[in-house]
Amino acid sequence: MLLLKASKASKKVKKNMQMVEKKRKKLGRKLISFENEELEKLKHFAGLGLNQAELASVMGISESTLRRRKKDSELFERYMREGRTKALTDVANALYVNATVENNVQAQQFFLRNRKPEEWNKDQKVQVEHTVDLKNVIDNARERLQNDQNIIEGKIRAETLDIKDINKNNSNPNKGIDRQPEEDKDNK
Repeated sequence: MLLLKASKASKKVKKNMQMVEKKRKKLGRKLISFENEELEKLKHFAGLGLNQAELASVMGISESTLRRRKKDSELFERYMREGRTKALTDVANALYVNATVENNVQAQQFFLRNRKPEEWNKDQKVQVEHTVDLKNVIDNARERLQNDQNIIEGKIRAETLDIKDINKNNSNPNKGIDRQPEEDKDNK
């Protein structure tokens, strides 16, 4: 009987242990594993330029899960990186073809500015140093002003003289009219 009680007790202990083990398995997060099809989907959307929050939404997971999968799984991170790299390569190749084959000037400028911004940037900073002698600047300005004043006064005087000459010419009303000599009139 004792043996029977001991075996029943050991059976109860075994059942309790199995129940504890089952409960342990249920504890924690559900493990999310991605199939090849889902990884290709991730690669495609990463190539379209989606950020991590948008990628998580498309994949149906939280952003923290996405970050955790990137950290834990090299395969997951590689698919994301490959998608972004492929998209960037495709755009760079299209830009290069547009700039070289199709001779698109804007594409050429964009390409050059992004390849070597220090050489091709629109807003290049150039340092220029000048030494200015203020006395010479003021003397030159005074001289120019004096020359301009003389020119203005000269034109006014010249215009006045012209007006006087015109008045003198108008005082002789027959001046400027060709008169035939009187002999010619008789001959007609």
